[in-house]
Amino acid sequence: MENCGFGWQNHLLSATLSGNGVAALPVTNLQNQQGAASLGWRVAGGTAGWNASLQMSLSSALPIRAISLHRTNLSAAASWHIQIHDGSTVVFDQTGACGAQNGQCLLVLPSEATGNAVSITILDVDNPDGFLSIPLAYVGPLWQPQRNYASSSTESLTLGQQSTTMINGGEFVDARYVQRGLSIVHDSYGDSDIATLRQIQRAAATGQNILFLPDPSQPPLTLAGQALLGRLSGGDLSNPYGPANRHSQTLTLTERL
Repeated sequence: MENCGFGWQNHLLSATLSGNGVAALPVTNLQNQQGAASLGWRVAGGTAGWNASLQMSLSSALPIRAISLHRTNLSAAASWHIQIHDGSTVVFDQTGACGAQNGQCLLVLPSEATGNAVSITILDVDNPDGFLSIPLAYVGPLWQPQRNYASSSTESLTLGQQSTTMINGGEFVDARYVQRGLSIVHDSYGDSDIATLRQIQRAAATGQNILFLPDPSQPPLTLAGQALLGRLSGGDLSNPYGPANRHSQTLTLTERL
Protein backbone atom coordinates (compact mmCIF):
# COMPACT_ATOMS: atom_id res chain seq x y z
CA MET A 1 0.00 0.00 0.00
CA GLU A 2 1.24 3.47 -0.91
CA ASN A 3 0.35 6.84 0.57
CA CYS A 4 -2.45 8.66 -1.22
CA GLY A 5 -1.59 10.61 -4.36
CA PHE A 6 -2.68 14.00 -5.67
CA GLY A 7 -2.44 14.90 -9.36
CA TRP A 8 -2.46 18.67 -9.69
CA GLN A 9 0.07 19.40 -12.44
CA ASN A 10 -1.90 18.36 -15.51
CA HIS A 11 0.54 18.70 -18.41
CA LEU A 12 -2.29 18.11 -20.87
CA LEU A 13 -3.74 21.57 -20.15
CA SER A 14 -0.72 23.39 -21.60
CA ALA A 15 0.29 20.85 -24.26
CA THR A 16 -0.23 21.05 -27.99
CA LEU A 17 -2.90 18.46 -28.77
CA SER A 18 -3.78 16.69 -32.00
CA GLY A 19 -5.96 13.73 -32.83
CA ASN A 20 -9.02 12.50 -34.63
CA GLY A 21 -12.60 13.28 -33.72
CA VAL A 22 -15.84 15.03 -34.61
CA ALA A 23 -15.22 18.56 -35.89
CA ALA A 24 -17.60 20.13 -33.35
CA LEU A 25 -16.06 18.17 -30.46
CA PRO A 26 -12.29 18.14 -31.13
CA VAL A 27 -9.53 16.69 -29.01
CA THR A 28 -8.62 20.20 -27.78
CA ASN A 29 -11.83 20.13 -25.71
CA LEU A 30 -9.83 18.05 -23.22
CA GLN A 31 -8.22 21.31 -22.14
CA ASN A 32 -11.38 22.70 -20.56
CA GLN A 33 -12.41 21.80 -17.01
CA GLN A 34 -15.97 20.64 -17.72
CA GLY A 35 -17.00 17.00 -17.61
CA ALA A 36 -20.12 17.29 -19.76
CA ALA A 37 -20.20 15.04 -22.82
CA SER A 38 -21.45 18.00 -24.87
CA LEU A 39 -18.15 19.79 -24.19
CA GLY A 40 -15.78 16.82 -24.45
CA TRP A 41 -13.77 15.03 -27.11
CA ARG A 42 -15.83 12.72 -29.34
CA VAL A 43 -14.86 10.17 -31.96
CA ALA A 44 -17.58 8.75 -34.21
CA GLY A 45 -17.99 4.99 -34.54
CA GLY A 46 -17.61 3.00 -37.72
CA THR A 47 -14.99 1.07 -39.63
CA ALA A 48 -12.37 3.82 -39.46
CA GLY A 49 -13.52 5.67 -36.37
CA TRP A 50 -13.32 3.29 -33.43
CA ASN A 51 -9.78 4.35 -32.59
CA ALA A 52 -9.66 7.53 -30.54
CA SER A 53 -6.12 8.82 -31.06
CA LEU A 54 -4.51 11.60 -28.99
CA GLN A 55 -1.02 13.06 -29.38
CA MET A 56 0.40 15.44 -26.77
CA SER A 57 3.43 17.61 -27.46
CA LEU A 58 5.06 19.34 -24.47
CA SER A 59 7.36 22.36 -24.55
CA SER A 60 9.99 20.45 -22.56
CA ALA A 61 10.57 17.06 -20.95
CA LEU A 62 8.32 16.79 -17.89
CA PRO A 63 7.66 14.11 -15.24
CA ILE A 64 4.67 11.80 -15.73
CA ARG A 65 3.38 9.08 -13.43
CA ALA A 66 -0.42 9.08 -13.80
CA ILE A 67 -2.56 8.97 -16.94
CA SER A 68 -6.34 8.98 -16.60
CA LEU A 69 -9.58 9.51 -18.50
CA HIS A 70 -12.79 10.69 -16.84
CA ARG A 71 -16.53 11.04 -17.54
CA THR A 72 -16.15 8.71 -20.51
CA ASN A 73 -18.64 6.32 -22.08
CA LEU A 74 -16.00 3.60 -22.54
CA SER A 75 -17.22 0.05 -22.09
CA ALA A 76 -15.65 -2.72 -20.04
CA ALA A 77 -14.10 -4.09 -23.26
CA ALA A 78 -12.14 -0.91 -24.07
CA SER A 79 -8.36 -1.09 -24.40
CA TRP A 80 -5.63 1.51 -24.83
CA HIS A 81 -2.07 1.89 -26.02
CA ILE A 82 0.07 4.49 -24.25
CA GLN A 83 3.53 5.70 -25.23
CA ILE A 84 5.72 8.36 -23.63
CA HIS A 85 8.59 9.74 -25.70
CA ASP A 86 11.63 11.73 -24.68
CA GLY A 87 12.75 13.05 -28.03
CA SER A 88 13.24 10.02 -30.27
CA THR A 89 13.43 7.62 -27.31
CA VAL A 90 10.36 5.69 -26.13
CA VAL A 91 10.59 5.73 -22.32
CA PHE A 92 7.26 3.99 -21.67
CA ASP A 93 5.11 1.74 -23.85
CA GLN A 94 2.11 -0.26 -22.67
CA THR A 95 -0.96 -1.83 -24.25
CA GLY A 96 -3.78 -3.30 -22.22
CA ALA A 97 -7.35 -3.13 -21.01
CA CYS A 98 -8.56 0.30 -19.90
CA GLY A 99 -10.39 -1.25 -16.95
CA ALA A 100 -13.16 1.34 -17.19
CA GLN A 101 -15.16 1.87 -13.99
CA ASN A 102 -17.47 4.80 -13.23
CA GLY A 103 -16.56 6.16 -16.67
CA GLN A 104 -12.91 6.33 -15.61
CA CYS A 105 -9.66 4.69 -16.75
CA LEU A 106 -6.47 4.96 -14.67
CA LEU A 107 -2.86 4.02 -15.22
CA VAL A 108 -0.15 4.68 -12.62
CA LEU A 109 3.38 4.01 -13.84
CA PRO A 110 5.66 1.95 -11.56
CA SER A 111 7.98 4.94 -11.41
CA GLU A 112 7.99 8.44 -12.80
CA ALA A 113 8.86 8.77 -16.50
CA THR A 114 10.15 11.96 -18.09
CA GLY A 115 9.08 12.82 -21.61
CA ASN A 116 8.11 15.60 -24.00
CA ALA A 117 5.43 13.73 -25.94
CA VAL A 118 2.61 11.34 -25.10
CA SER A 119 0.37 9.32 -27.40
CA ILE A 120 -2.81 7.55 -26.31
CA THR A 121 -4.88 5.35 -28.61
CA ILE A 122 -8.19 3.96 -27.34
CA LEU A 123 -10.06 1.05 -28.95
CA ASP A 124 -13.66 0.23 -28.01
CA VAL A 125 -15.31 -1.37 -31.04
CA ASP A 126 -18.26 -2.78 -29.10
CA ASN A 127 -19.30 0.51 -27.52
CA PRO A 128 -23.12 0.49 -27.64
CA ASP A 129 -23.35 4.27 -28.07
CA GLY A 130 -21.82 4.20 -31.54
CA PHE A 131 -19.18 6.79 -30.57
CA LEU A 132 -16.45 7.36 -28.00
CA SER A 133 -16.84 10.28 -25.60
CA ILE A 134 -13.93 11.50 -23.43
CA PRO A 135 -14.52 14.84 -21.71
CA LEU A 136 -11.67 14.94 -19.14
CA ALA A 137 -8.13 13.60 -18.87
CA TYR A 138 -5.06 13.91 -16.66
CA VAL A 139 -1.44 13.36 -17.66
CA GLY A 140 1.20 14.33 -15.13
CA PRO A 141 3.03 13.57 -11.89
CA LEU A 142 1.60 12.45 -8.56
CA TRP A 143 2.41 14.13 -5.27
CA GLN A 144 2.32 11.89 -2.19
CA PRO A 145 2.52 13.32 1.34
CA GLN A 146 4.98 11.96 3.90
CA ARG A 147 2.23 10.07 5.71
CA ASN A 148 -1.15 8.74 4.65
CA TYR A 149 -4.60 10.23 5.09
CA ALA A 150 -6.79 9.29 8.07
CA SER A 151 -9.27 6.40 8.17
CA SER A 152 -11.92 8.88 9.34
CA SER A 153 -12.13 10.22 5.75
CA THR A 154 -15.54 9.78 4.15
CA GLU A 155 -17.18 9.43 0.74
CA SER A 156 -20.56 10.88 -0.20
CA LEU A 157 -23.01 10.80 -3.09
CA THR A 158 -25.05 13.80 -4.17
CA LEU A 159 -28.14 12.70 -6.08
CA GLY A 160 -29.41 15.16 -8.64
CA GLN A 161 -33.05 14.22 -8.96
CA GLN A 162 -36.52 15.68 -9.06
CA SER A 163 -39.21 13.71 -7.26
CA THR A 164 -42.91 14.18 -7.87
CA THR A 165 -45.40 12.75 -5.38
CA MET A 166 -48.90 12.00 -6.65
CA ILE A 167 -52.08 12.55 -4.65
CA ASN A 168 -52.23 8.82 -3.91
CA GLY A 169 -48.65 8.81 -2.59
CA GLY A 170 -47.04 7.37 -5.70
CA GLU A 171 -43.56 8.75 -6.41
CA PHE A 172 -41.98 9.46 -9.77
CA VAL A 173 -38.25 10.18 -9.75
CA ASP A 174 -36.45 12.00 -12.56
CA ALA A 175 -32.80 10.98 -12.05
CA ARG A 176 -30.41 13.58 -13.47
CA TYR A 177 -26.94 12.95 -12.07
CA VAL A 178 -24.96 11.23 -9.33
CA GLN A 179 -21.93 13.13 -8.03
CA ARG A 180 -19.27 11.63 -5.78
CA GLY A 181 -17.58 13.60 -3.06
CA LEU A 182 -14.68 12.94 -0.70
CA SER A 183 -13.80 14.43 2.65
CA ILE A 184 -10.07 13.73 2.87
CA VAL A 185 -9.03 13.97 6.51
CA HIS A 186 -5.32 14.16 7.19
CA ASP A 187 -3.95 14.53 10.71
CA SER A 188 -0.26 14.09 9.99
CA TYR A 189 1.07 16.26 7.18
CA GLY A 190 4.79 16.91 7.61
CA ASP A 191 6.39 20.34 7.58
CA SER A 192 7.78 19.64 4.12
CA ASP A 193 4.26 18.87 2.80
CA ILE A 194 2.85 22.31 3.54
CA ALA A 195 4.34 24.24 0.63
CA THR A 196 2.94 21.74 -1.88
CA LEU A 197 -0.45 21.71 -0.15
CA ARG A 198 -0.66 25.46 -0.60
CA GLN A 199 0.27 25.19 -4.28
CA ILE A 200 -2.40 22.51 -4.84
CA GLN A 201 -5.08 24.67 -3.27
CA ARG A 202 -4.03 27.74 -5.25
CA ALA A 203 -4.31 25.72 -8.46
CA ALA A 204 -7.70 24.39 -7.36
CA ALA A 205 -8.90 27.94 -6.60
CA THR A 206 -8.60 28.77 -10.31
CA GLY A 207 -11.17 26.06 -11.11
CA GLN A 208 -8.60 23.47 -12.16
CA ASN A 209 -9.56 19.86 -11.52
CA ILE A 210 -7.47 17.88 -9.04
CA LEU A 211 -6.98 14.09 -9.21
CA PHE A 212 -6.98 12.04 -6.00
CA LEU A 213 -5.94 8.39 -5.68
CA PRO A 214 -6.45 6.75 -2.26
CA ASP A 215 -3.76 4.14 -3.04
CA PRO A 216 -1.75 4.50 -6.28
CA SER A 217 -0.38 0.95 -5.95
CA GLN A 218 -3.76 -0.66 -6.67
CA PRO A 219 -4.42 -2.38 -10.05
CA PRO A 220 -6.05 -0.24 -12.79
CA LEU A 221 -9.57 -1.64 -12.30
CA THR A 222 -9.49 -0.80 -8.58
CA LEU A 223 -7.95 2.61 -9.24
CA ALA A 224 -10.72 3.45 -11.68
CA GLY A 225 -13.33 2.59 -9.07
CA GLN A 226 -11.68 4.67 -6.35
CA ALA A 227 -10.18 7.70 -8.08
CA LEU A 228 -11.86 11.07 -8.19
CA LEU A 229 -11.15 14.09 -10.40
CA GLY A 230 -12.82 17.35 -9.54
CA ARG A 231 -12.92 20.60 -7.64
CA LEU A 232 -10.99 20.79 -4.39
CA SER A 233 -11.23 23.10 -1.40
CA GLY A 234 -9.41 23.02 1.93
CA GLY A 235 -10.32 23.71 5.51
CA ASP A 236 -8.06 25.41 8.01
CA LEU A 237 -4.52 24.10 8.34
CA SER A 238 -3.71 23.48 12.00
CA ASN A 239 -0.92 22.22 14.21
CA PRO A 240 -2.81 20.30 16.90
CA TYR A 241 0.19 18.46 18.30
CA GLY A 242 2.29 21.39 19.45
CA PRO A 243 5.93 21.23 18.33
CA ALA A 244 5.50 17.85 16.62
CA ASN A 245 6.06 17.67 12.87
CA ARG A 246 2.37 16.94 12.27
CA HIS A 247 -0.25 19.21 10.75
CA SER A 248 -3.97 18.64 10.26
CA GLN A 249 -6.21 19.67 7.37
CA THR A 250 -9.38 18.33 5.77
CA LEU A 251 -9.76 18.65 2.00
CA THR A 252 -13.10 18.43 0.21
CA LEU A 253 -13.08 17.05 -3.34
CA THR A 254 -16.19 17.05 -5.54
CA GLU A 255 -16.41 15.11 -8.80
CA ARG A 256 -16.47 17.37 -11.85
CA LEU A 257 -19.56 16.76 -13.94
